Amino acid sequence: MTQPHRRKITDPPTPNRPIYSRLFSRRLVLSTLILLAVGYIIAAVPIIIPIKIQNGKFPMSNFRMLEDKFDHPRLQLLRNREHLDQILRAGKTQFEKIILLRKWAHNQWPSADTSFYYPPWDAVEILDLYRQHHNQGFCAQYAIVFLQACQSMGIHARYVDLPGHFVTAVWSDDYNRWVIMDPTNDIHFERNGLPLNGRELTLDYWTKNTKGMTSVSSDGIKTPVTLDSLSVYRGYSIDMEANQLSTPVTAIVNGKRRVLHHENDYHLYPLVGRDNVGLLSAFVAWKNAGTNLFEPDRRKSNDPDDFSTKKNQTFLYYGRLDAPDNFIKVVLQAEDSPTFKNFLCSIDDGDWQPIQNGGVIWSLHFGMNSCAARIETVYGWQGPISRAVVFFKPAVFKWWVPFSA
Repeated sequence: MTQPHRRKITDPPTPNRPIYSRLFSRRLVLSTLILLAVGYIIAAVPIIIPIKIQNGKFPMSNFRMLEDKFDHPRLQLLRNREHLDQILRAGKTQFEKIILLRKWAHNQWPSADTSFYYPPWDAVEILDLYRQHHNQGFCAQYAIVFLQACQSMGIHARYVDLPGHFVTAVWSDDYNRWVIMDPTNDIHFERNGLPLNGRELTLDYWTKNTKGMTSVSSDGIKTPVTLDSLSVYRGYSIDMEANQLSTPVTAIVNGKRRVLHHENDYHLYPLVGRDNVGLLSAFVAWKNAGTNLFEPDRRKSNDPDDFSTKKNQTFLYYGRLDAPDNFIKVVLQAEDSPTFKNFLCSIDDGDWQPIQNGGVIWSLHFGMNSCAARIETVYGWQGPISRAVVFFKPAVFKWWVPFSA
């Protein structure tokens, strides 16, 4: 009788792998190959990822702002005769220098007067009339002297008309905004360290919001603001014209139009207190609840852009975002900067370097890269900073080509 075959215990077991196990192994190999290929491509290709771009703002006002050229002979006479450069030496920042100019203007005569001969809007003439004839002027004359002092130093400024008061707004490159300056009272307003503009002050008055607001003197003394002390800002108009040296202001004197030209005899100017004097200029009033009570016949706007046109803006554009040679071409553009000289550029927060042609070759390194740019004017002022930030991974190696093309 034939005996059945018996498997020795030393024989290996017969494989019994299910089909899904074999498929999993194949997929694992395929996935590994795909990951290796992707990793190879990622390593071989440079990668740029834009993280942030902080650019300037285009002027969007419906009205055109006019200024005298800052090199106007009367402005430069004011600058040189009054030694304004020397006055500004004590200031470290542009904003500190603006405050020094305000203090200087405030100290030119002891107080506002209600009876005086009303001269043209010319700071030199105003100062001469006080020094030679004790003709003092009032808030408008303080504002004119201060504004033209700013212009003579290459700083943008404009007139602001309030109910019963006249002040200025000065463009601050440090804060990238217009700031109200009151040379008559030698103050500006701040909230939490931020200088305020006229529209903010008007809105704060009508919303009864004086929390955290202080008036700041040129000596740095901060005084809490009350609603009563802010009431002068219940109406707010800006003058789109700050070019009264080249285009003298027109006044309504006793009901008749009169252009205020220079007179050899100051007695020929209108006498405030005797004559009825009104002014014609391109005022635009902020249209807000309650403000229509003030100057109802003026042009009005509720568009914030009409009151916040930006100056000395810089725009950065990527000329090319692929980086085969580990660099990006950046194009720079200036906007609303009539005294533009050149750009300044800083890579990775390094030293600022002048850029003449508006183009930057931005060399990249692995990780986060930063390119900052700003305008420099012929007067030495530096505009607000614009910045681009990108993440960059360079190619670890070049593509391997096994044969010649």
